[in-house]
Amino acid sequence: MDAAIYIYTFKEGLLSKLAHDLRLSVQRFEISARGTEVSAHFAPGSLHIDGVMKDGKLLRNEPSESDRRKIRDNVLHDVLRAADYGDVRFEGRASSRESPFTVVGDLTMCGVTRPLSVLLMVRGARIVGELELTPSQWGIKPFRALGGTLKVQDRIRIAVHANAEFLGAGDELNPAVQLVWQPNPTRPTLIKSSLPPGF
Repeated sequence: MDAAIYIYTFKEGLLSKLAHDLRLSVQRFEISARGTEVSAHFAPGSLHIDGVMKDGKLLRNEPSESDRRKIRDNVLHDVLRAADYGDVRFEGRASSRESPFTVVGDLTMCGVTRPLSVLLMVRGARIVGELELTPSQWGIKPFRALGGTLKVQDRIRIAVHANAEFLGAGDELNPAVQLVWQPNPTRPTLIKSSLPPGF
């Protein structure tokens, strides 16, 4: 089954007008569930910069290709230190086998493991959920430039959209069935972000 994971970053600082609020997507990941047991791993090296968020809309023609490369290199080498720590991993459990699902577990990122929870709702044929992370809790320092007058906030918003076709078959997470979600690059992105105004 297909899924999509989007990451939103937010600028701040005296020179924030020179920066961008960005949307990134994870191009390689796998999420699996058997009954209420949930596990996932995400490849930081697969991060893709989708574009700039402005007034709730995604501008895919910004930033420039050279800026995208610089931002991606900074995220991978200086922020996430992907070469040192490898994949981001999650192990957890859903509170029930029926929607809505509250998934609680541990997220391991940059060598640090901390608790994490997310509420997943069914909307039409999709499961959707959003959560906010504070990267510094995983030892990740927010990006800063020009003496701190240009920086990224110490928070990111993560949105998950996943295929919910299994609900039509059994209407719940079945412990006898292993469910797996992966990205589908051929599927068009039709789902608008449900981020509240101001994000």
